[in-house]
Amino acid sequence: MISLLVNMPNIKPFKAILPSQAKASNVVVGLENLSISSAKAIGNANPFSFVHLLVPKIENYYLRGSKQEIAFKKIAENFDDFIQQEILVKDKQEAIYIYTKSKNGNVKTGIWTVSNIHDYLSNQIKKHELTRLEREKGLVEYLQQTGLDANPVLITFEKNDDLEKIIKNEKLKPAHLDFNIADEQHQIWKVTDEIVNHNIQAIFRKMPNTYIADGHHRAAAACSYGVERRLLNLKHNGSEEYNYFSSVYISADQLEILPFHRFLKLNHLFDHVEILEFLMDNFKIKEIERKDLIPTKEHFIGFYYQNKAYQIDFNDFLNSNILHDLDVSLLQKNILKPLFNVNDPREDEKLYFIGGEIDLELNLNMIDLGKFDIAFFLYPTSIKDLMKIADLGETMPPKSTWFEPKFLAGLITHEMD
Repeated sequence: MISLLVNMPNIKPFKAILPSQAKASNVVVGLENLSISSAKAIGNANPFSFVHLLVPKIENYYLRGSKQEIAFKKIAENFDDFIQQEILVKDKQEAIYIYTKSKNGNVKTGIWTVSNIHDYLSNQIKKHELTRLEREKGLVEYLQQTGLDANPVLITFEKNDDLEKIIKNEKLKPAHLDFNIADEQHQIWKVTDEIVNHNIQAIFRKMPNTYIADGHHRAAAACSYGVERRLLNLKHNGSEEYNYFSSVYISADQLEILPFHRFLKLNHLFDHVEILEFLMDNFKIKEIERKDLIPTKEHFIGFYYQNKAYQIDFNDFLNSNILHDLDVSLLQKNILKPLFNVNDPREDEKLYFIGGEIDLELNLNMIDLGKFDIAFFLYPTSIKDLMKIADLGETMPPKSTWFEPKFLAGLITHEMD
């Protein structure tokens, strides 16, 4: 039976699948902005890439079964080949993994482990985002057909000095995996010592709260799959790997939150003269240099329109409600909905989101060339606000946060089945 522990993540060591040191930089692949076409291009150029376990190359379309069935069969074949050729290697001993990603002196270190699905289902790991069933379904089907849990959920917590000491001590040892890709260094240490792992688990059991930062859909899909497997397994005892999902725990002081900026492509129904008049009449707005469009503090939003840059001040619209006072909420309620009829940001075809580190001039040039008509640039939401909203049981507005670090598929894979 699974013990019902309160307000703590129930983590455990597991036997991961990792790329070999010699092939690591060729195996791993970033999933952000990875399209079907780009995945196929990567696969054609690189026989070792993990994309062959995501979007397999189908050479014989006349095999029996649907295209999707054939694709999953091919993934299974590719996985077996990767194991046999030692492109991917299964660990023989359970471990908790320490992972570090470094770029330009910016180092982020976390605990890569697996979390119990019960902690997600019972909200012991707190959420701040609603999930969409159609997105979950595709992820669940991949898990059903492959059993490969290859993209971890990012979970955060308040910094813990005892955990930092353990991490620091383990990192004094040689890394088990160490490679560079795209100017980033990736390092992994395997913690197999039972006493050390027991101490790590004990620290996590005492944590008051943990929060999903990125990966709500992945967590939800893993939980749906795990619940399904529980029902089908008459000998279920709670220790099976399908009860756990891949997770990277990084303390809040190391997380970096970047904003999602809003871009609009308008149709002929919008009066361009009225747009500027509406903003001038209702907000404190001033013209600024285009290089200053990205805000340096909250409640100020950059606005780019008809080759001119402006700053909009939202401070007069605050009402001491943490969810209402988020910049994404202020923009949605006071401008996007009343002026541009954006009632549902998730579904409106006029609205586009561009998140993370951006090239400002490149994006402004897209507007100047007519790809978009308008852009709103936002200041990032703070991790403290996100935690408060999760503590209240509320959900963040759509596309509120872009979290760093992002993870590479194929780096550490958890077999759920």
